[in-house]
This record gives sequence, C-alpha cells and structure tokens, in this order.
Amino acid sequence: KFLEKFSRYYTPSIIILAILLFLFTRDLVISLTLLVIACPGALVISTPVSIVAGIGNGAKHGVLIKGGDIMERLGKIEVLAFDKTGTLTEGKPKVTRIKAFGIEEDELLKITAIGETYSEHPLARAIKLSASEKFGSLNEEPEESEIITGEGLKVKIKGEDYLIGNRKLFTKSGINITEEEEVYVRAEEKHGQTVIFISNLKNMLGAISIADTVREDAKKLIKNLKSQGIKKVVMLTGDNERAAAAISEELGIDEYYAELLPEEKVEKLEILQRKFGPTAMVGDGVNDAPALASADLGIAIGGASTQVAMETADVVLMSDEVKKLSYAIGLSRATVKNMKQNIYFAIIVAAALIIGVLGKVVFLSSGMLIHELSVLLVIINAVRLLGYGDKGKSKAQVSI
Repeated sequence: KFLEKFSRYYTPSIIILAILLFLFTRDLVISLTLLVIACPGALVISTPVSIVAGIGNGAKHGVLIKGGDIMERLGKIEVLAFDKTGTLTEGKPKVTRIKAFGIEEDELLKITAIGETYSEHPLARAIKLSASEKFGSLNEEPEESEIITGEGLKVKIKGEDYLIGNRKLFTKSGINITEEEEVYVRAEEKHGQTVIFISNLKNMLGAISIADTVREDAKKLIKNLKSQGIKKVVMLTGDNERAAAAISEELGIDEYYAELLPEEKVEKLEILQRKFGPTAMVGDGVNDAPALASADLGIAIGGASTQVAMETADVVLMSDEVKKLSYAIGLSRATVKNMKQNIYFAIIVAAALIIGVLGKVVFLSSGMLIHELSVLLVIINAVRLLGYGDKGKSKAQVSI
C-alpha cells in the first residue's frame, strides 16, 4: 500500500521534473538520463522479493502463510487467543472415570457411545473408543439425533430420550441434579477433568470424566510468545470453568474465558480487538471457524485441524507442533523488517541518483550500473530470509 501511494506521486513528479529540466536546459540527454535513472527498480521489487522469500521459508518449515498482506499482519499481532482442545492440548482425550447414578456404569457408557455415533468431536471419539475397548464393536445407532451447538446432543435410543452434553444443556433443559451429583461433578472439574453429563428428560443418570493431555511444548510456546512481545495470551474454550482455570494456571496464560459457544468466542475476540489491538485466533475445529474468520488473523493447527478450520484460517501450521507458531511470528517480523530495509535503501539510492543526475556527476552508464547493483543488493538482502530459523542460527537470522 505504501508503494502504491508512493508511485502515485513519484512517477508523475519525475515526468514533470524531466520536462522542466529539458525546457530550462534544452539538454535532451540529461532529461532522458533522469527519466531512465529515476525508474526505481529496486523499490519496485523490494516488497515482493522479501515476501516471497519469507513465505518460501515458512513453507519449508511447515508454516503455510496465505499471502503477503497476511505475512505483514502476522508480524503486527498484539494478542493471541487459543482454543483449548486440540490446540493447547493434544486433542486425544481419554475417558478417566465413569460414575453412574441409578443405573449400571456399563449401561451408561453404552448409551453414551451409541448417542455419540455420528459425532466427530474429540470428546465423543474418546467415549466411543472407551466403549469399543470394553464391548467391542457397537452396531446400534440412535433412532433420532439432534445436535445442540456448543451444548451437546439430544438422542432417542430404544424409544427413550436422552441428553448428553455439558452443564449448559442440563441447566437449559431443567434437569434435576442432586447435591451428591453436584459435589461429585465439581470435584472432577476441579482436577481439570471435562465432565459429560448424561440424563433422561427428568434426572441425571451419570457423568463421564474425560481428560486431555496438555501439549508438551505448550508452556514453552506461551513463554516464547511473551518474550516476542505478544501483549496478551488468552484461552477461549467451551469447556467448564474449573478445567479451564486449571490448564490456564499450568500454562501461564494471562486470561481465560470458559463455557463459550462459537458465537460467544467471536464476541470475546471483538472485545480483545477493541481493548488491545490486532488479535489472532488459534484453533483446530469446526466450532473455531467463526472465530478464525472474525479475528484479525486466523491460525489453524493443521495436523489436528478440520478441513473447515484450515480453509478459514490465514495461516496453517501443517503439523500438530504448536511451537511452530512462535517460529511463524518471528519469521513474519523478520520479513517485515527486511522489507522496510529494502524500501528505505531503494528510496535513498533513487534520491541519490536523481541528485547526481541533476548535479551532472551521474551519467547514463554509471547511473545504470549503480541502479542494477542496488537491485542486486535488494535481492541478496531478501534471500537472507531463506536462512531464517535454520539449525544453529544462521548469519541471516542473526543479522535480521
């Protein structure tokens, strides 16, 4: 955008200057020399050559950046908002405990697994895996299944209606939860467990506790991001308050917002944008797609992401190594810095050549030589970006 604005004034100014020079001096050679020498080749390629080198480096290291403007915006991010499941955690949750109230635990697990037959949510996969390990293949399917976004499911199995989901679903449906059941659930949540509630349309039948392992590199990533100048690291999750608090404290996250529906994540992002500036959202699932689209920048963890999340995002980490996010931000800032170096250098060279032509110390041959050398130097400077992040910290990385 800067180059477009610059050329809008620079090009007509040079043409007018060349015409005035000819009118006052009647020297056609110097006027034509000015026109040729003033063509800022180095300036024209200064931005694209840096961006291409930066995007190429990112691709080599498994970071897909979908365009030059995205590369620039990534370098200006002030706030990073993370989804929890599959982003800060491994996205491979496991059933840790089953508690039944009034029915057998095996029956509770079987009902829940059948109800989750069509769901691709990581928590649903954990329940189905646990059931298959215990009972083998379940060939039953729910007679009816209704997804309640951000809350759970309402299903019909063998003529009986069941609710499977989180606390919000139960509160809205008016399901009775006894004091004993509430004490049990709170204790599980306090230990960072995600609790799935199961009920008929009147009473709670039981709870399934699920735990997801925090990524090994997540804590180091948060620390690196803060050292890179990220003002705020936030977690936005649909999980319960206590589980969110436990993980937030473990990873050193500045703020967390729990029990959020997809549209509520968008609302929180808008607040963060107004309060702190450019905000990026990092996620992996279908529920994250609206937030990825509404943020200043959407970043998907490619190894674990759904197709929708990857298509919506501006930046995709092609493996599930979340630590590459720190690398991507460092690369974008190095690219922006390199781009500015090229622009300033090209403008200084162009100005010096124009002054030299007007002072009759730069002629067509010498001017063209300097011009071509400046183009070559801009390219060499941009090529240094290809060495960014290589093992042992290349000279290019240090100098940038």
